[in-house]
Amino acid sequence: MLFDFVSIKHACRLSLFITFPLLTCCATTSPNGGSGLARLHLFDDGGSPRFSFYFSCAGEVSAETELCWVASKYFLLWADTRHVAIKQLNGGAAFDAERGVPIDQLAKLDTGLDYRIVVHFMPIAVPSDYDLVDGRGGYTPPKVGYKADVYGYAGASGKLVTQTAYHKKSDAPHRADAVPYIKEGVHAVLAALDPAYAQTIVIK
Repeated sequence: MLFDFVSIKHACRLSLFITFPLLTCCATTSPNGGSGLARLHLFDDGGSPRFSFYFSCAGEVSAETELCWVASKYFLLWADTRHVAIKQLNGGAAFDAERGVPIDQLAKLDTGLDYRIVVHFMPIAVPSDYDLVDGRGGYTPPKVGYKADVYGYAGASGKLVTQTAYHKKSDAPHRADAVPYIKEGVHAVLAALDPAYAQTIVIK
């Protein structure tokens, strides 16, 4: 996906025309590494889901939000394959981590399931920057990645029972592609929720 970024600093700053693929990376995940989700046993012995899935996606700027199609596509594909009840929440909807999904946004298919999983996904796509001030040049490479906050709630009580976060932001080469990095974020979330599925697919 191609982006045209323009920024101005002091007398003159030139931004580079970029898209975003593979970088030097800096990755961090939550301390529990998703183990809290594993303890919930989200699928029964027959492989049927014991949970409903809600997700929202938004970036800090419009160019990042445009990349939400990636998360939406692959979460929906997974849910269809694994027969998971899924609902996409409005990215701007108010959300209280302790209380979870507002009652008026609960899906009908949610009823009777043991757990409710909520994911807030944020694509990261920061443009490169070439700064010319007083004849001196400085270059900052583009950064791409994702941030995903994952919450698990008891279906009956709505009580928060586990939460974890996944994030990765890396320096990218000029004219790299952001999409593979967003896919990597989706895969990280799915690996925590549904390891069996994550091990058998390659997100393309």
